[in-house]
Amino acid sequence: MLKRKQVYLDPEHERRLKHLAWRTGTSEAEHIRRALEEYLSWQEPVDAQEEEDPLLEVIGLCQRSEGPRDASVNHDRYLYGRREGA
Repeated sequence: MLKRKQVYLDPEHERRLKHLAWRTGTSEAEHIRRALEEYLSWQEPVDAQEEEDPLLEVIGLCQRSEGPRDASVNHDRYLYGRREGA
C-alpha cells in the first residue's frame, strides 16, 4: 500500500522531472520512488549499525558459563580485539 507524501521541488528539478516523465511515459511519482529507493540503498541501515557495534556483542558475555571471567579488566580486548595498554 502506498502512502501519500508531499515534497517541495525547486523549479529546475520540477522542470526536469516533468520532462523525464513525459519522455519515458513513467509518472513523476514513480521516478521519485525509484530515486528514493536508489538513495536509500546507499545509506547504511540503522539495524546494521546496531549489529556491528562491538559493545552489543559483549553484553551478557560474562553471564554465559563459557564466557570470559576477566572482561572487567580486559574489556578492550573483547570489544576491539586489542590488549590493554596496546
